[in-house]
Amino acid sequence: MATTSTYLRLLAGLIVVFLSCMHLAAQGNGTRIPQLLSFQGVLVQPDGSVYPDGRYAISVKLYTSQQGGTPVYQDVISTSIVGGVFNLIIGEQESLEEVDFTQQLWVEVGLPGTSQTAFEPRTKLTTAPYAAVAQQSVVAGGLLPGAKGVVRSLNGAQGDVNIIAAGGLIITQDGSDVTIDATAIKGIVTITTQDSVLRIQNPDGPAVAIGVRDSSITSRHLRGTGVAPGTYGDSVNVPRITVGKDGRVSSITTVPVGNVQTSTLQIASGRYVNVTANRLYTVTINTTTAAPVALPVLLPNARILITIDSPDGTTAYAISQRTVNGFTVSFAGGLAPNTSFSWMVINL
Repeated sequence: MATTSTYLRLLAGLIVVFLSCMHLAAQGNGTRIPQLLSFQGVLVQPDGSVYPDGRYAISVKLYTSQQGGTPVYQDVISTSIVGGVFNLIIGEQESLEEVDFTQQLWVEVGLPGTSQTAFEPRTKLTTAPYAAVAQQSVVAGGLLPGAKGVVRSLNGAQGDVNIIAAGGLIITQDGSDVTIDATAIKGIVTITTQDSVLRIQNPDGPAVAIGVRDSSITSRHLRGTGVAPGTYGDSVNVPRITVGKDGRVSSITTVPVGNVQTSTLQIASGRYVNVTANRLYTVTINTTTAAPVALPVLLPNARILITIDSPDGTTAYAISQRTVNGFTVSFAGGLAPNTSFSWMVINL
C-alpha cells in the first residue's frame, strides 16, 4: 500500500471541487436553495494502477484549518468506483445547513477501515463553494417571515418613501434621526375640529391662556338675542320681555301700564362656581335645594336663564335633562376652573 503522502500526490491534481447547481424552481413561500457539494476524485493504487471497480465507503470531513482542529462537518458516503473515478454528493445524507461557508474551509477524504483513513494535505475549498451564502438571495424580493429590525411600510407606502416639508415645516435628518420643526411657522394657522369646539388643555402645568384681539371677533360671529337695541318702557308703557327655552331674550315690546296683568310667579335662583382644577362639561342644578331661592317643583314649561359671570369663561351651553327636581347645563367648551354662572328659573 502506498503512504498517505503518495495518495495525496496522486489525488491533488485530480480532485475537482465545485458547488452543485442550485436550482430555483418557481418559488412558493419560503422555498430554500439546496446546499450540496459535488466532490470528484480518482483512487490510485501504490503501484500506479487505479482501484478495482466496486463500491467503497469514503469518509468526508470539513475543517476550518489546513491541519489539525475539529471537523465542522463529517459523513461517510458509499459510492461506486468506475475506472478509479468516484463522485460524491456531499450534503445528501448529512445536511450542510449548519456549515458556515463565509469562512475558509478545507476538505479531507479517506478510506475508513484502512491505513488511509485520511489523505493529506487537505484540499482547500475555492470560490465556487462559497456561493452557498447565496441562500439569502432567495428572499431578495422581500423579507424573511418574522424579519426584525425593519420598517415594512409607512402609512401603507412601501419602497422609497420621501418625507416632504410644507406649510412652513422644516425637516432635517441626522443619520437615522428625522426631526420635524414647526417653530418657524408664523401668521395665520387654520385649525379644524370635529365638533367645532377648540379645547386646549395642559395636564402637566398651569392653565393655557388664549389671547384674542378685540377686533378679531365681529358681531357676525356672536349669537344675537333677536332684540333691536333701544330704550323700552317709560311712564306710560312697560317692557314685555320674551325669553326662549334656551334662556335667550327673543323679543322685547312695550305694553301700556293699564293693560299689564300682574300675577305671582314662582322663581328660583342660584349661582354655581367651578371650584375644581378641571373644566366641567356638565353641571346639574337641584332647584328644590337651591340657594338663595328654591322651588318645590320645576314645571315643564318653566323658563331657565343662564348667565356666565366670568368673561373668560364664556362658552356655548345647552339645557338638558329637565326633571321636577332640576336640570343639567352642558357646556360645549367646558366651564373653566374658578368660573361661575348664575341661573334663574321662572315657573310659568
